[in-house]
Amino acid sequence: MVNDKDVASDIVQEIFVCYYEKTQGGHVVEKPRSWLLRATINKCIDHSNYRKGFMQLEDLPQNEEALEGKQDKNLSEKIVKKSLGQLKSQKEMQLVLLYSEGYSYREISEITEIRFSSIGKTLSRALKKLKDILIKNGI
Repeated sequence: MVNDKDVASDIVQEIFVCYYEKTQGGHVVEKPRSWLLRATINKCIDHSNYRKGFMQLEDLPQNEEALEGKQDKNLSEKIVKKSLGQLKSQKEMQLVLLYSEGYSYREISEITEIRFSSIGKTLSRALKKLKDILIKNGI
């Protein structure tokens, strides 16, 4: 979600420190896995909202020479990550990422706090939007 390994590592560390402090303070977390995922997603959203005011170097338009090597795996991954970032809502990005990680609809529902009955249709729409964006980006 943040497209930066260092930032992702920092976020994960912050979340685990927060979880540790909560549990040491006597707070009982009923579903630790869901809590950790939800907290991580929220922290990623906070980071994204903070960074919206800044333009990253990789977001600058690329010349045609850079796009010729689309077969390169790293370039393809960057394009997919960038395309994920172009989804209109954070919820859509969350659904696609959780689905790609192999979570069940029930788990996705618990993590995102979207009704279980809505997950399938919402995910289908998000995947279609992602497919359209990827096609537009030439993949």
